[in-house]
Amino acid sequence: MISPNRNALFVSFLRTVIVSTATILFFTTLLAGQLAAQDQPPQPAPPRPVEDIVAVATQDALTKTLADRVRQSWAAWKRGDAAAFGALTTEDYREVAATGTLHFYRFTSQELAAFPITQFTISQLQALPIGHEGALVTYVGLITFRNGGPVKFAFGEVWVKQGDEWKCQYSQATAMLIP
Repeated sequence: MISPNRNALFVSFLRTVIVSTATILFFTTLLAGQLAAQDQPPQPAPPRPVEDIVAVATQDALTKTLADRVRQSWAAWKRGDAAAFGALTTEDYREVAATGTLHFYRFTSQELAAFPITQFTISQLQALPIGHEGALVTYVGLITFRNGGPVKFAFGEVWVKQGDEWKCQYSQATAMLIP
């Protein structure tokens, strides 16, 4: 049988070990967390765009021309200018919105005003020729609506040359997840 003094001494020793171990674990965890935070590079503040952006993925003449037309169409939408937007579309313009809604005519000012945008960023724009007077334009658009946060879309559009001007004949948007 263990004497009461030895038992009390053992319990006291055990408490000291437990408290010491817990203290060491606490400070080790605290220090590791601080070191891990120091290893992370500082996160820069998100850029505040001065103007809307259209990033051209390639430098070929067709992509440059149609990137400018895409920028003009989004700028017209942002202003709510249905006439300017309509001047960039064909008479038989068609659209399939990201919601699946079919649109079979040029937009009106009221329709543009129903989806007011405050900012757009276009990236990964590419234009590929289709025949002699057409082009398939694909791009990713990050659109910020006044009534909500930014939404990312993948766009596929058919542009046709009418006279000396390129006009959008068909547009289809697919909503994307923002990573």
